[in-house]
Amino acid sequence: MKAMYLDVASLHRPEISKLRSEFASVESNMATKMTLGEEAAAAAPVSPNKMEKEGTKKKPVAIEDKFHSLFIDPAINKMNENMKDTFKQLDDLTKQMEKEREERWKTRHVKGRQDIPGPLEGSGQKIEDIISLIEDLIMYEDEERKEKKAMASPDHLDDVAHVSMMAQGLGAYISTLDSNHLQKLSTRILSDTTLWLSRLFRFTDTSAYYHTDDREGLIRLCRLVLHNKYEKYGTEGFNALYTKPPVIYISSASRAGLGQHICFQLGLPLSSLCTVPCNTVFGSQHTMDIASLGRLIKDDIASSKVPLLLVANAGTPLAGHSDNLSRLRELCDEFKIWLHVEGDNLAALPLGSPPSSVLAAKKANSITLTPSVWLGLPAVPAVTLYKVSDPATALAAGLCSTQIHEKLSALPLWVTLQFMGHKGVIKKVKHAADLSLHMAQKLNSMSTIHLNDAPKQDNEIVISGSFREVLGQTIKLFVQEDVVSTVVVFRYDEDKGKPGADKAPYASEGENVKPDVALQKVYDSLNRWLFDKLQQDVPQVKIDLIETDNDGVCLRFSPLQSVAYKATSSDDVNQFIESLEKYVIQLNNTIKSRESFQKEVEVRDSLSIVEAVHFGGLGAVQYIPELWQSRLEDLPDNGKTEIDALNSDLLSRLQSSEDGHLFSLQRKVNDTVCVGVGVLSANIEIEELVDLIHTLGKEVEDSSKFLETMAEIIRKGIDAANEELKRENESKMIEEGVLRQIPWVGSFVNWWSPMPKEAGVKGRSLNLSSGELESTEPTYKYHMQIQQDSPVSSPTKTTPVANDLKENPADPGTGDNDGEMTTEKAPETEGTVITVSTSNATNTSTTESELSATEESGKTGGISQTEIGVEAMEDKVPVLNHVAPTEG
Repeated sequence: MKAMYLDVASLHRPEISKLRSEFASVESNMATKMTLGEEAAAAAPVSPNKMEKEGTKKKPVAIEDKFHSLFIDPAINKMNENMKDTFKQLDDLTKQMEKEREERWKTRHVKGRQDIPGPLEGSGQKIEDIISLIEDLIMYEDEERKEKKAMASPDHLDDVAHVSMMAQGLGAYISTLDSNHLQKLSTRILSDTTLWLSRLFRFTDTSAYYHTDDREGLIRLCRLVLHNKYEKYGTEGFNALYTKPPVIYISSASRAGLGQHICFQLGLPLSSLCTVPCNTVFGSQHTMDIASLGRLIKDDIASSKVPLLLVANAGTPLAGHSDNLSRLRELCDEFKIWLHVEGDNLAALPLGSPPSSVLAAKKANSITLTPSVWLGLPAVPAVTLYKVSDPATALAAGLCSTQIHEKLSALPLWVTLQFMGHKGVIKKVKHAADLSLHMAQKLNSMSTIHLNDAPKQDNEIVISGSFREVLGQTIKLFVQEDVVSTVVVFRYDEDKGKPGADKAPYASEGENVKPDVALQKVYDSLNRWLFDKLQQDVPQVKIDLIETDNDGVCLRFSPLQSVAYKATSSDDVNQFIESLEKYVIQLNNTIKSRESFQKEVEVRDSLSIVEAVHFGGLGAVQYIPELWQSRLEDLPDNGKTEIDALNSDLLSRLQSSEDGHLFSLQRKVNDTVCVGVGVLSANIEIEELVDLIHTLGKEVEDSSKFLETMAEIIRKGIDAANEELKRENESKMIEEGVLRQIPWVGSFVNWWSPMPKEAGVKGRSLNLSSGELESTEPTYKYHMQIQQDSPVSSPTKTTPVANDLKENPADPGTGDNDGEMTTEKAPETEGTVITVSTSNATNTSTTESELSATEESGKTGGISQTEIGVEAMEDKVPVLNHVAPTEG
């Protein structure tokens, strides 16, 4: 049966079923034959002779039936049962194989590859779980720990922002429409939006390119100009540029990395980029020097280069100043250069009377608009308006939107412009301009706040033509409402009203005053401190920290870029000015006290004024021990480590004082630690402040010297005590004899002839005041510590440490415990004692000593005392390892 089971088990399910059916058919045939035979025998006639024969054969038939019932039938029944068990096992095996096959299929097809991320496995997640995950990502900076809360909701979203976001979802729905209808709809939306923008921003008869990256439009324009300048550029590619390479001109006040990005995207070398310097004598220091630009263009033409494109600014990124667009237009017309203008001041073009410096932008070949920033429209693309006569070149440059989804990107603008209208656009721009004007007026009234004012125009106003034209131009000149720049850049600096005070570099009015570099760094650090404080106090007014080559560190307020999401109002500006005035008073007090602070530090030894990296305030000081004062120029590493540790300890003590908020950890240029004294928040006596620093520094230095001296004395005392105890152990072994050193024999000898108690080795005590070793024999005699040349003092209360060390168990190899660690008694006289005691020891060698001592000072009548217990660590040789503090 076992062999049959193995053979059948190896079959597949169809074969098992076939075998089972054959077995059933054979069994049924056998049963049918047996039934038919019995019926035939019963139906046949029986003769008398046969009946006699049957009568004579009844006995053998009974024996055969009995044989069948005893042997054949049980075997057949047993075989039937075994077959049923076998088929049952085969069914179970088949089911198990099917289950394993399904699991393998799920592993291979349902779960997929092993590199599929967890959130994507299976049939997806519930939308509730996904929304909850998004909420956590918005609410917290760390999703798992959820400790720091980032923000609960955006600062401010008005109705226009909500309409813009609704339009973006609507665009996704529209993209599912029929392609023919969708093509007509997207073309209508694109053409309407382009027409409205060109009319609104006074840039008529133009085409538009919508892009998410505000630099992408400029890159496509460069390709357009390359196709116009080089006839074979479309067929030969960069080979057409080899003989006469192109040049792109960009201002040094433009966005950082803009020129490099253009060259990288176009595949041009960096030699094709020409950076034009800004004005140094006349005009703003943030606008392009036109005379230098003219010379650069002529030099490039003489070098067989092709001037390609000029990027001008109508509002520089940092200061918001506009280049002289009229002069630049004339220069570009002379040398046939494409003029592209960008900047936030272009937002003033929809106004009824835009400033002349911005109105000249409509003469450019192309402009880039960012309505998402100016109007507060989330995720709305930027727009590049350009004038081109040949649409084929625009198509080759990629400026024409051919894909439907690119055309539908104009849908949010199409909806929001209709929702706002012309007055809504003007309202937002005017509100930003009013806030900047309000801020500039408030800041201008503060003597120590210097404004980086807009420059005076160096071009003359020319009025010419007929009488009617002259009259119209004159009236327009007088009624024109010029709008100031929406960017206010200011800086805390020296008092400009102070007699004899140096003015800031940008307020020199043409005189190049060379400022003190060290003082400039101080004011830069103070402006960084001021920026942090103002951001914390008035978060509704968004300011940025900028750094320029000419002005240093400044603060910039650009409401056009932030007012849409911050909802900044005039009240917020007033609150900002109040906080600024409060901090300016603190800064003024700090600047006035700097000189006296430096004088007070200089007259005290071990203190010196140092220059900390990016630190502003009263000043940075460093405490230098006397050992390293003469070696500061060539300070070794261990000296730096010691100075850092000392100043760090000094800082921790200063921060625990009443004025601890003034002090902070700073570092010098050589990376050593110093103590920074910050901005004075109240009237503080400078002399008392310096005295506090000096006193605590002395305490730290003295404590470090005391610990070093104490450690050296203890180390020498332990070495001397170990040497003396070693000698006494050797002499003790000689006196005791050899028999006492043998195991078992020594015990019997000690029992038979015990050693006198006074014969044990006594410990040593180290007087830390004198540094001398003394015997502990008086301690064992009187059971208390006795100072030499002093009367015996009354015992004091025992300490917990002394109670733990009171008894020292006897050595198993000795017959008695003759020595013990006694309870420590505090002497009333001045002194510090290390007590060394030990049991009777039989071993003689000392292998290692470990020191673990702590100090507890108890003031008894103005006397500081320290007691350190000593016991054997190895081979019963006494070493210092525990402290027994005394109580007065």
